[in-house]
Amino acid sequence: MTSGLFSKLGDGTVLAVDVAELPIDPARAYEVGQRIAASVNRARLSGYLLSVLPREIYKRCCAFLPNHSRHYVILPEFPGSAEGYNGLLDQARTRLGTDCVTLVRGGERRADGAFLVETRDGEQHRLGAPGLGPDGEPIEGPIFLADDVAPQRGDVRHPDAVFVHKAQTVSRLSAKVPAANGICLNYPTGIVDPAHELLLEARDTLRDSSLSPEAPVFDAAMMADAELAYSYLEQAEMNATGLALTVRKQINGKSFNNSEITMWDVGSLILGLLAAVELELAPADRIYRRIKKIMASLPVIQDGDAAYPPTLINVRDASIERRGFDACDFARLTSAVTRAAQHTALADASSQLMGKWQIAGLMQGGVLNNILKTRIQSSYLSHCAHYQTRVLPALGQSETRSPYREAFAGETVADRTVNLLYTVDKIGILPTEPLLLEYVELGPSAECAVLTDVFLGAMKHHFDQTGQLLAPSETPIDTAPWFVYQGFDLGHETRWNVSYRKGREVVFEPVASSPYGIFSTKAAYLWYAVRPCMHTRKMLDMAQEHARIDGFGMSSGLFLDGYAQMKNHADLNTNGIVLQALAHLKRRTR
Repeated sequence: MTSGLFSKLGDGTVLAVDVAELPIDPARAYEVGQRIAASVNRARLSGYLLSVLPREIYKRCCAFLPNHSRHYVILPEFPGSAEGYNGLLDQARTRLGTDCVTLVRGGERRADGAFLVETRDGEQHRLGAPGLGPDGEPIEGPIFLADDVAPQRGDVRHPDAVFVHKAQTVSRLSAKVPAANGICLNYPTGIVDPAHELLLEARDTLRDSSLSPEAPVFDAAMMADAELAYSYLEQAEMNATGLALTVRKQINGKSFNNSEITMWDVGSLILGLLAAVELELAPADRIYRRIKKIMASLPVIQDGDAAYPPTLINVRDASIERRGFDACDFARLTSAVTRAAQHTALADASSQLMGKWQIAGLMQGGVLNNILKTRIQSSYLSHCAHYQTRVLPALGQSETRSPYREAFAGETVADRTVNLLYTVDKIGILPTEPLLLEYVELGPSAECAVLTDVFLGAMKHHFDQTGQLLAPSETPIDTAPWFVYQGFDLGHETRWNVSYRKGREVVFEPVASSPYGIFSTKAAYLWYAVRPCMHTRKMLDMAQEHARIDGFGMSSGLFLDGYAQMKNHADLNTNGIVLQALAHLKRRTR
């Protein structure tokens, strides 16, 4: 059962789930109930399951919904002893005819209409309309005040009902409100909603002093890092095309190079070169000549009314290695060319290249399609789609769709954030790119800013829990399987995962224990450039200490197990993005 069953229901919908039979075994019944509850939660419905099931099935099913029907008894003060407290609780349960009773004190009415109460253990509850408050805290409800509920209204068939009794002593409690369908069972009541849990956790973690914003610093050591990263771009250059080897590795004095390049990496190369101009790493005229050569060398596939760059080309002669079209990689290239166009010396070359591309025929319903070997594939459900919507208007495609933007809806920031996180979960592992590249190249959208907050908070929380410093991103590595995807993975049991191909199988492993867990060099530089603070400075320090390969470039990354460097292994994307991050950082210090 998935949230897709509920996703198209509107407000006011009456929903019935016909369950023929639930397992007798409580553990199995609990599992089924959790799946139903999680699906309803994810759909953010304003309605709930109704009592259309046989009584016992209904009781066992609804027991797993969050905050299921309870009675809160508000007392002026708690008894001083445990014995007195337990005796009072037993009296309340007997008087009300249900075990679902919580003794509380307080009862302050908040501006949002909710009651704020506190248990004997100091745990606070807000009782009111169910959902999330403006500050992201859950609100339990809806409330039925016992003094206002007529006897005939007592059988309120709502699995989230909260009955509030105000009493000086338990002996004065009215028994006119019966137990809510008797559905309070002795099973765990909390539904693990990973998006909501992450929102609250990130909000708390972001208050940590190590995440407080600091003034960015660009010093001599960072300038040396920029010079090293630029040396990769120079050493890997192909004279005929201006392009660069995408991966370089040296073993025992022998070089092993990858000469195939995607349009993503072409974009990273151009953007890295533009950053080098800004950082004054080489004469601007020389860099501009190379960028013009790159632009002139890029092939274009004519496909009916459409014209687009291919998926993969050879860096030595720009010959096509793989036909097809990758929308995400194209967005990265477009971002690079539009930024190059802002330089007077590159304006004509940029305009000529973009004039060759005709992508209107690849658009369908506001979405840019991928062209694979045997089929057309929508690029909508990807973490790159939002980045595309920021870039494609430069090519006249302003009516583009973003799953982030469409999910980012709700009356409060909390609701919008949780809805966005559900979409992130649906798409899959969220890496540092293109999330932070949007910051560096385009400025953050509201969706980007929220996800960056949650991502950073989650990394810090992981560090606090495990002592492991993360900098996750997709990365080439120096051993089979050669390339891994890693990042934030809301939809799996473990939050940080690494994914890679093993033959035809796609493997997911916890990044903390996988032999392919990587601390990404480019991610560390991006995080400090975008969100300078004590924690991201710690990430940067780790990269500066261990990822430098003198005379060669910045290493692709470090193995999380011991933070050992991928020795003599560097790649174009990493070094290009490191240059971008450092140029952005220097710009912020002016």
